[in-house]
Amino acid sequence: MNTVLLYIGVAFLVAFALYYIIPLKFRWIVLLCVSLGFYVAMDSYLLVFAVVTAIGVYLSALGIQRRNDKAASNAEITDAEKKKIKRLNKASIIITILFNLGILAFLKYFNFFGESIFSFLNLFHAGLKFRALKLFLPLGISFYTLSAIGYLVDVHRKKYAAEKNPFKILAFLTFFASIIEGPILRYDQDGKQIVEGHRFEYKNFTHGAQRVLWGLFKKVVIADRAFLIVNTIASAPTEYSGAASLFFILGYTLQLYADFSGFMDIALGIAEMFGIKLPENFRQPFFAKGPQEFWQRWHITLGTWFKEYIFYTVALTNGMKKFSKAVKKKHKNHFTKTLPTIVALFCVWFCNGLWHGPEWKYIVYGLYYFVIIAAGMLMEPVFKKMWQKMKINPDSVYLRIMRHIRTLIIIFVGETIFGANTLGDAIYILGSLFTPYKGSLLGLGLDWTEVVVLVLAVVVLIVVDTLKEKKINIRDGIDKLVLPARWLIYLAGIAIVLIFGAYGDIYATVPFMYGGF
Repeated sequence: MNTVLLYIGVAFLVAFALYYIIPLKFRWIVLLCVSLGFYVAMDSYLLVFAVVTAIGVYLSALGIQRRNDKAASNAEITDAEKKKIKRLNKASIIITILFNLGILAFLKYFNFFGESIFSFLNLFHAGLKFRALKLFLPLGISFYTLSAIGYLVDVHRKKYAAEKNPFKILAFLTFFASIIEGPILRYDQDGKQIVEGHRFEYKNFTHGAQRVLWGLFKKVVIADRAFLIVNTIASAPTEYSGAASLFFILGYTLQLYADFSGFMDIALGIAEMFGIKLPENFRQPFFAKGPQEFWQRWHITLGTWFKEYIFYTVALTNGMKKFSKAVKKKHKNHFTKTLPTIVALFCVWFCNGLWHGPEWKYIVYGLYYFVIIAAGMLMEPVFKKMWQKMKINPDSVYLRIMRHIRTLIIIFVGETIFGANTLGDAIYILGSLFTPYKGSLLGLGLDWTEVVVLVLAVVVLIVVDTLKEKKINIRDGIDKLVLPARWLIYLAGIAIVLIFGAYGDIYATVPFMYGGF
């Protein structure tokens, strides 16, 4: 069994056994202690980085809050003193954010940027040799760093008051259900739920358990089984072509979706059993009508974070406003109107790619979506005129189908860039699609029995996502069944996961795919 699942399971059992037997106001302490224990079990002494981040944003936010409170309570405060407070708050938030981003950048990107810079200089025969450092990446650092920065910025923006208890900030940042792969949490929406005591509710427990079971189905029955096909081809892509390359493209996209959304179901289900409603991170992304909508449905909390803390920060800066105004004076057209948005989108998508990992393929992946989305925005008036001249209804069934097919192709190409070991491998895999494959498709890691199980599981996944897209609440439907029927469904689900899950030594090392980001 996957070791991460085992640790999560143990952490949940310990937390659940204690959570509902102690007084309501102390229940968050159980979650804090279990989360810290889980972190130490997973990553030992590297917990210190999360603690340092928690302390840093706690002190900085508290300082900002105290200065703001002092200004608000003093009716005789001068304009000069107000400006001083603004300067101090701005300096505090910049230093704290740079400090935390510095930790992330050093541990995650030092070797990448060092190798890239030295490789560039050696193009001019510099004769330099880069010595990579042996660095350790703390568990969930990309996730808790963004949550910490979001908390600090929100306090600075006076969205809510700073938390006075540092242990509550630590509980928020290290919550064991979300520390590995998210979702990226917001303190006002999620952190306060974690540090509140919740009473036991049977509906929360059953709905949470159902969701955990569904997440396990997606992870161990679909994602881990698809891993064998994907890994076989990815390890030697030049040996495959045609249908085998297509299997990689489809298989990796399927694996990533089932793995990542499966973990989200497990995380949100565990939280729900404690009465905590974490934010959704997926909303049937493959039903999207365009690449922009796809990203509004995929990794939703990351997209929301980038939108609020990078997009608006760039688009609404004084410098950008002045630049946009100057450009519009000379050339007032669709391009100049869209320019601030395009510039902000570039920053968002560059950061999106870089956030995923210290490799050029991830940066290219982010910029790939930037180019497509930006081009769509810039060409929008052209398409509108074209539809009008050709007297074509852009909302016709035919065009909706074509847009959906186009979106799926864009997604598959993007996931190939994301999933191949290198950019070169991704280009080869995409280019080899039209070269016939002469080998056996059963030599890709799965026998017929495994293929049948995988196909049937994918059909179930598609049916469930279709029902959800049609706003049909499956869990409420199960609640309406008589008790024997409900338990029959539960037992059948457990049996399917236990019997058809991909278990064994080869699967024990398959990580949660987003755990490395």
